[in-house]
Amino acid sequence: MRLTYWIQGLAALPPLLGAGLAGAAETRLDPLAVEAPGIEETATSDLARLGWEMEVVTREQIERAGPSADVTRVLQRYVPGLYVAPKNGPFDYGTYSLRGSRSADILILLDGVRLNNRLYGGLYIDTISTAAIERIEVVKGAQGLIFGTEAVAGVINIVTRRVSGDDPEGAISAGLATDGARHLDGRAGDRFPNALGALDLMVFGSHDQSNGYIPYRSEDIDATVSDRRRSYRVANLGFRATQHLGDTARADLFYQYAAGKLDFAKPYANRDVFNDRTQHIATASFEHAPSAAFDYALRAHLNVWDTDYTRIHNLDGGGTTTVNDGDYWGFKDYGLKAQGRWRFAGQELLFGADSQFYRGADDVLVIGRQTGEAYGLFTQFRPHLDALPETDLSIGTRYNWTADGAEALVWSASIRQGFGPAFIRALAGTSFRLPTAEQLYANDDCCAKGNPGLDPETSREVELGGGVEFDLGRDARLTLEATAFRREIDDMIDGSGDRFVNVSEGVLSEGVELEAGLDFARGWSTGAGVTFVSTERRDTGLQLDNIPTRHGFVRIGYETPDDTRGFAPGDSWGADLYARHVGNVRARGVDYGDYVVFDASGFYAFGPNGAHRLTLTVENLLDHDYATGRAGTGTPGRYVDQLGRPLTAELRYGYSF
Repeated sequence: MRLTYWIQGLAALPPLLGAGLAGAAETRLDPLAVEAPGIEETATSDLARLGWEMEVVTREQIERAGPSADVTRVLQRYVPGLYVAPKNGPFDYGTYSLRGSRSADILILLDGVRLNNRLYGGLYIDTISTAAIERIEVVKGAQGLIFGTEAVAGVINIVTRRVSGDDPEGAISAGLATDGARHLDGRAGDRFPNALGALDLMVFGSHDQSNGYIPYRSEDIDATVSDRRRSYRVANLGFRATQHLGDTARADLFYQYAAGKLDFAKPYANRDVFNDRTQHIATASFEHAPSAAFDYALRAHLNVWDTDYTRIHNLDGGGTTTVNDGDYWGFKDYGLKAQGRWRFAGQELLFGADSQFYRGADDVLVIGRQTGEAYGLFTQFRPHLDALPETDLSIGTRYNWTADGAEALVWSASIRQGFGPAFIRALAGTSFRLPTAEQLYANDDCCAKGNPGLDPETSREVELGGGVEFDLGRDARLTLEATAFRREIDDMIDGSGDRFVNVSEGVLSEGVELEAGLDFARGWSTGAGVTFVSTERRDTGLQLDNIPTRHGFVRIGYETPDDTRGFAPGDSWGADLYARHVGNVRARGVDYGDYVVFDASGFYAFGPNGAHRLTLTVENLLDHDYATGRAGTGTPGRYVDQLGRPLTAELRYGYSF
């Protein structure tokens, strides 16, 4: 019945759609005047304007992260306040914490399509190539209002590239690393004017392969292990087609296919353990602005993940045993979203509806074929006060429900007040997280069993921050920003026992995030940030596993100014040194972490408009031995350190046109 209401709510859109398309057909404008961003593209930047803090990772920074850098590596290096610990190097699982959160409290999107694994929650981004990414936007703070389940601590939105002009464009790059990693990627795009406006086409692809490194100390590896390294092979191929309809509308189709063989390194009995995986991500969207006062967007998405899991162990006395032989686990996630934005009398109203359907199964954890449905209605009012031109406000609410009866009502409110070069901001809100298929239905004796009676987790968050920018003269600039935050999670889902249960006492997370940046004249710049956080269970008073009590970074860089002499026209170069610090981390009753790792990178661009580019990246410059997590050994109660990537140098050559 509720689905019927959802459909009825969309019934009002066709008249608007028809009228808008008629207007587009009658208006024959220059096809190049079609670049105005739509409602979906501005969703995260609008939140930053309204008081939420947002970090943006640029294409330039992605290039500097190195040829074997996956999304996890890029996030680790360039997003203050986000703790990232790759499990065993590139294209592997990772642990993430945004201002003291768990991995499952962060929602990750690819052009608005949720990538969080519907079987297990959390961030599974190990097969997403950086070749097709234009930028990554990280919005911190409760985001359940617009984005729904799992957006408890923030949203990571990966924005893919589009055709940028009317001339053919493209690029190709290749890279090698001292640990044997090899990388190749390319893209090509063009714009084709037509009777409706213009058609943009872009294709892209990449391939990454490596034998990897040994992620355990020699003394921690059992004598029965014959495969000591963690290898990977990942390929991506995709396209985007965008039909512009005058300068008021566009239709977009995006598709990406990923295939990979992803190895698992284990410190005991390991002969061959791997995931053989494929993933299809597709979106179809339509954006339209019938007038300056109203615009809307419709989008459908599909995310299909299929994995065959193989696990072959060596036996103590010789020989092997096959524990899993291509056992299946995977899911299909698809849905619809409609949202509109109405501006009236200087005010702004955002509203929308979304639905998500998924089905999944896991023959390894014995999760039977399960299905799920979730629906949401949301609205956000953004008033503008003529008497306070530097004040931005918002207040909104969302109602979410599932087919099996779970429901959640969340809200948020924010304010950002400017004072010339300074500002303050404050926000409060609630979010929710639906139970995963594993938490509801898992039936494996090795692990906590599923509980179909679980309630959704709910959370409350408040945040206060501010910043200032000082002009120091001679093109020098100092920026400072500070944020204090507090998040409470109720009905936390716990799997430490023999069954998943809701913990009534919940979790309290609170802390402070500090950032500073100094841009000197003549191309020099520095930056630093640190996050102090406590995330404790109320019933035990203990910090949650794999969440550091503090983490931070320091960076210094140089890039040739535009007026520097001594280079041929278009030539430039730059370099930076980056230090990341992680404080104490706890897992399985043992402390680890407390390390500092140095990375360095440099580039040289030459030729017409810098079309040729060489990039050198050195990870773990001092070859520091440090732990990114703890792993089991096959012996109950005994765990060992998982080591971060050792000293690795990578060289990339790229050519763009």
